[in-house]
Formats: sequence, C-alpha cells, structure tokens
Amino acid sequence: MPTLDIRRHAQRQDPSDDQSPLSAEGRATCERLAKIAPRYALVLSSPLPRARETATRIAGRLDAVEPGLLPDLPPGVVELRTLAEWARLLRSEPRASRFAREQLPTWARIVSRVKAKDAVLAISHGGIIDLPAVLLARRLGARLDGAAFGYADGVRVTYAKGAPTKITVLRA
Repeated sequence: MPTLDIRRHAQRQDPSDDQSPLSAEGRATCERLAKIAPRYALVLSSPLPRARETATRIAGRLDAVEPGLLPDLPPGVVELRTLAEWARLLRSEPRASRFAREQLPTWARIVSRVKAKDAVLAISHGGIIDLPAVLLARRLGARLDGAAFGYADGVRVTYAKGAPTKITVLRA
C-alpha cells in the first residue's frame, strides 16, 4: 500500500518574505528528519522556495514542483493553534469544508503516481494540510489531536486501491 507523507515546510528565516530560505533551525529540523525518513519514490513540493528547500533537505532531492500543494485558502481562514480548532472551523465554515474536500483528490492523484509499496514525500503549508487532514481523519474514524501542524509536521496517509485507509500524525 503506498503512503503519502505530507508535511508543512520547515521554519524559514523571514516569515514576512515568501521567498525566504530556511532558518538554521529549519535546516536542522530537516537534517534530523532526513536521518529517519523512508526512501521516497517520489518527492514533491509546492512552488515556494521554503517548501522546495524542505523537500530537498529531507529527501536529498526534489523530483517536481506540484502547484496543487499551494492552493489558495478560503478568504478569512487564518492559522489556528490546535487540530480541534481546525475541526470546528471545518464544521462551521462551508468554504473551509469545500476547500478540504477539493484538496483530498490532489493527495490521491499524487500517490497514484507510485507503485503499491512506495512512499511519497510532499511538502506544503499550514492550513493547506490541516483542513484536509482533519476531514480525512473524520471520514476514516481516526482521531487527530494536539497542536495544529507546526513546521515540518504533517500526516502519513496510507492508500489501498486508490483510497485512503489510515492517517497518522507526523511530528517533527
């Protein structure tokens, strides 16, 4: 069964600059994750430099940029502190729910590019991961608890016959 590790980018030097490279702390996080990472058959990132650098530092390469990993969040959606807050937003805000439903096929399309026992690394951004992860967990009857996804955090989604079957939290 293929797996998708979808993570938020590591910490960048200047949070106000979309083109900023990773900070020393972000690079160190990537080095630590690289030591425990599986061998990825496919490595993708959003188009932003911090995502590309995170992918390269964790996996040792970047196979392609995937624009689907950088969709626009619905207007008014801001970073939240916990996964429970993201779950409340998903239940109360139709645009957030629609966003999550529209993002999950991107994840399935990405994982469909590899063989049955392969792993994929995809680097995206906060919120863009949280919303669909919370929705998918709810669909699978899984529980996601704790803080919202911080730098280099994310989820591992296991697929079988093109459908997600398991989701687990990945913390940096």
